[in-house]
This record gives sequence, structure tokens and C-alpha cells, in this order.
Amino acid sequence: MSDGEPPTGPPGPTEDVFARQGPRLFRIAYCMLGSATQAEDLVRDVRLRWQASDRTAVADPQAYLTKAATRLSIHAAHSARMRRASYIGPWLPEPLDTGNEGGTGAVGTKPVEFDVLLMLEQLDVAERAAFVLRETLASPYSEIAAVLGVEEAQARLLVHRARRHLATHLATDRVADRQGREDTAGQTRGDDGAEDYEAA
Repeated sequence: MSDGEPPTGPPGPTEDVFARQGPRLFRIAYCMLGSATQAEDLVRDVRLRWQASDRTAVADPQAYLTKAATRLSIHAAHSARMRRASYIGPWLPEPLDTGNEGGTGAVGTKPVEFDVLLMLEQLDVAERAAFVLRETLASPYSEIAAVLGVEEAQARLLVHRARRHLATHLATDRVADRQGREDTAGQTRGDDGAEDYEAA
């Protein structure tokens, strides 16, 4: 097996290719799994697969690694959701420790907001993958389709559905927050009124 770059790739050691893609792969895994620890493990798995592959046959390393990370993330997300079905209490994402210099791909990765991870958890895993690739990595629909093994029209539909579901979820949360504030304000006014009455 050759340790050189694929013929169409940039010059340099093969590990440099993976190092450049590391933050991108970590972001895919973290947005899909909501766990920095699981994302680190998954990126290491992708790295082992990359090292064991026939890299001379890989025309586009980024596309190859993106596809591997996304598909492994989808499988891991399915498994994680099955495990969570037996959990007692709500599942919460694991915050990203951006100060962890030992991370596989976390260093230099822009943190994903906690609330965003919670909303992404509401999506079907295919919708979530399409949304992550499109919205956080600006991947073209043709690439999303190739990664997910669907037609480009289906990739567009998955992103559209994800956006719609997230918009609905966000609107519901805003209504609940507004109602909560109104209830709190009402209780406060009621308490103040009771105090005034007693004082009189």
C-alpha cells in the first residue's frame, strides 16, 4: 500500500490530508451525536479506516472522509437513540470542551450551541445529516446526495424538511417561553395585590 497522496490530491504526507479534514469530521460527528466523547471516538474510527484504505484509488479525500464520517455517525445515532429509549429522564447533549488540546478534531472547531443540539435531536437521522452537511459545512446538494446515497432532489427535500421541523420546534418553544413569562408576571401581580390588600 502506498503512503503517498492520491494522484489528484495535494502534495504532502497522507496524514496531513486527514489532519486538515479532522475538524470537519469532528463537527459532523458532534452535530450528529451531541457528544464530544463519541465524536472523538468516531473520528478515530474514520482515521483507522483511512489508513487501511487504498488511498491511491481515492480521487477526492475530502468527499471520501466526509462520507465515511457521516455514514458512521448515522449508524451511531441510530444505536444511541435505541439505547436512550430505556433511559429514565431526558437526554442532554454533552457540551464541547474547546480547551481540550488532546482532542482528535475539537481544537479549532467552532462550538455548536447547546440549544441547537437539542433541536437537532428532534430530527430524523437522515434529515439531521443532510441539515448538518448543508447548514454547518455549506456542502452542495450534489455532495449531500452522494454521501447519503440518494438523488439530489431527495437531498434537497431532506434539508427542507429539517428546516421546517426546526422552525416549528423553535416557534413552539417561543410560545411556551412567552406563556411562561406571562404566567410568572401574573403571579407576581397577584402576589403584589395580596400584599397591598393585607397592608390596607
